[in-house]
Amino acid sequence: MNRLVRRAVRAYQLHCAREDARRRGIVVPLGIWVCGCRHVSLDRLAFVRHLGEVHA
Repeated sequence: MNRLVRRAVRAYQLHCAREDARRRGIVVPLGIWVCGCRHVSLDRLAFVRHLGEVHA
């Protein structure tokens, strides 16, 4: 169950990052995470940490 929750959270975060970039007219390659505040991460864990620290 824990794995399923983590996969759902990851899919949601990926969707939000991609959707935000699409609204801004930015093409984001796979493996790059872009936040709404224009923070860019090359690592998913760094992106999640950024969300927790800045937007929590």
